[in-house]
Amino acid sequence: MTEEVRNKIEQYGAEVDRLSIGGEYDKLKLLLDEMERFKRTDEEVKKDAAFNYYLGTAYGAYSDYLVRSGKCHTDSDVIELRRTSMFYLRKGIATYDPSIHTDPRAQLRILTNYANGLDTAGRVIEALRIYRRVLSLNDHFSIARGNYGRALQFLANMVNDGGHYKELHCYAYQSVKKALSADDLDMHEQAITAFQRTVDQYEASPLRDFLAEPIINKEYELGKTAEEIEYRTWCLKNHVFLNPLNEVLETDSAFAHDPLIIATYTEDIHAADSVSGNPAEPPRWFAMLNQLKEEYAYARYLCFEGCEKYGDVHFADKDVKLSLASYDYTNYSIRIEQLKSSFRILYSMLDQICFFVNDFWKLGLNERKADAFHICKASNYPKDNIALISLYWVLCEFFEKYGEAETASEKDLAVLRNAFEHKFVKVHEYEWKKALQLESDSFYHVSENDLKAHTMRLLELSREALMYLVYAIGVEESKKEKSEKSVSMPLTDFPDEWKR
Repeated sequence: MTEEVRNKIEQYGAEVDRLSIGGEYDKLKLLLDEMERFKRTDEEVKKDAAFNYYLGTAYGAYSDYLVRSGKCHTDSDVIELRRTSMFYLRKGIATYDPSIHTDPRAQLRILTNYANGLDTAGRVIEALRIYRRVLSLNDHFSIARGNYGRALQFLANMVNDGGHYKELHCYAYQSVKKALSADDLDMHEQAITAFQRTVDQYEASPLRDFLAEPIINKEYELGKTAEEIEYRTWCLKNHVFLNPLNEVLETDSAFAHDPLIIATYTEDIHAADSVSGNPAEPPRWFAMLNQLKEEYAYARYLCFEGCEKYGDVHFADKDVKLSLASYDYTNYSIRIEQLKSSFRILYSMLDQICFFVNDFWKLGLNERKADAFHICKASNYPKDNIALISLYWVLCEFFEKYGEAETASEKDLAVLRNAFEHKFVKVHEYEWKKALQLESDSFYHVSENDLKAHTMRLLELSREALMYLVYAIGVEESKKEKSEKSVSMPLTDFPDEWKR
């Protein structure tokens, strides 16, 4: 790339910041059009991380302005702008090269702005994952820490458990407070003002005395055996418990369980279940969630085994005779099958969640069309439920293209799922650089490391979708007008001792 082009890109970056902070959004829209034209003049510009970062940031700022100003004509206009913003920011993440971009904070800024966009769209759990990634790279990057705190505040207001609500707000307040106390050049005046406003609101709230207390969680035993302790430690470290407190940076043993439930559900005492016709029978949502949680727990355990248990041959795999038909370093083992099974279960869970949404919110889709694409395109998909909007963005991952911010793109997840279910896949010990497609030997090919990355990504996405689903039910519950004809449905816990 020539020095002239590089200078032009930096000029665009400075102008995006100036117009966004100055609130000159009409000029920002004109700048966006100019940047799109400039991008088409040079192939190298399309692949430049900084340019994609500036373009994604500009689209995000302009979409936020349309929402605030009320000038947006339809919800789809904002969705399209947010989608475009995410595409460019993810492309910026994918093309970032530390050997080219010598500013060590460049990557932190791209990741933080991407997380900001996710948070604004409602995908707070994914945003928190990205903020944790930024803070793991640089614990003193205060703009990310402040936004991480505000995202925790967003999540606290979404959860359906009073204890989690208070604790998340405590973590949120202390994180934003810490961000303000640091001396960081990236903390521009607009961010400082927003963070200070958050702190002031907290300190004027009924929670103020609780928020200032040190956060000390009780220590719990992680298990009776070394294997159980290893498993629960792995789940904590990877933030995959169905527990909103597992979203915080800390990985305390108090978070090492899966308390996610439908907290309350109210029904008219005269209303019969549309399936059973029995008014005395608990709604089917409880049983559906039970199945989803158990499938998730099993798939999570299989993923742990597949990722971590490399070593001795599994006893069930002994004396299973295989032919050494080729020397292409294909791996065969129970452990590989555990990874593949985990992947398939997790992907199927997303289909079940779509079925659940169609049934619960009465979208009216045919059973065969209750998938991510048709759910998100349904004209009657509720827009007044923030957790459902969050779920919408998760489901979009499986039919939209946003760029490839991760080692595995979501398009690859769909291709691999189809291959596992209907064709043949070779899992290789070494890296497989070719695209995930049917090769001349009638196999799809993937490396073991990529299979692990794909499965971990699905574990994150299915967890995120499941949590939003439960919180969306809580939002609907809060809208109901209680009357003498309605009854709340408290249910007894299913004892662990019965899980034999």
